[in-house]
Amino acid sequence: MKEIRKSNEAEMILEFLKGEISSKRFHKDICDALSSMNLDEVIINNGDITNEQENFQRLKVMKLFRGYPDDELFENFPQINEWKLMELNESDIDSIYYIDYDYWNELSNGTSKPVEAAKNIQSGKEIYEVSNQPFLDGVEYSENNTFPPVILITCNEEKYLIIEGHSRMTVYGFDPSKLNGTFAYVGYTSEEEMKKYDPRMLSI
Repeated sequence: MKEIRKSNEAEMILEFLKGEISSKRFHKDICDALSSMNLDEVIINNGDITNEQENFQRLKVMKLFRGYPDDELFENFPQINEWKLMELNESDIDSIYYIDYDYWNELSNGTSKPVEAAKNIQSGKEIYEVSNQPFLDGVEYSENNTFPPVILITCNEEKYLIIEGHSRMTVYGFDPSKLNGTFAYVGYTSEEEMKKYDPRMLSI
């Protein structure tokens, strides 16, 4: 990974919501959260992180939508010391892991690695009768298009945990060279903090 520049929580939240609002799976849930706050999608699709009111509103959307910073997906989420925008390359895929969740564990044969998941998808294996078609559509899309940045966290710069972008990273698992020149927002925390969230990410 190559550092491009420093980032911050407000930018991470904006990019997280951008990634999820474009997802067929999560689009309605985000729109419901926006509607409950009388907000328009423009606050995500054309967000301005220099606008503190917008940042506060997006933080509230993240709370409603995903429980950020301390519930649901973010239960026991570690204290992040800093965020950076990083450029990825194909070798990074070996250091990037899925969250500890049944579906991703099964899809990757217990490895939490996107490359292993891609092998299962190519073989036709489906988990919990969930269609693999979105991944195959993503592979086709990636032939002529680029994906938005993923969001990762790490405590040791050896293992990186996906917080947002599991499907996109799975698509990269089919052809890791597609990672070259793509980007990630990476949050850095301590091993003590990471241990509460996902001890698998600690150095061994």
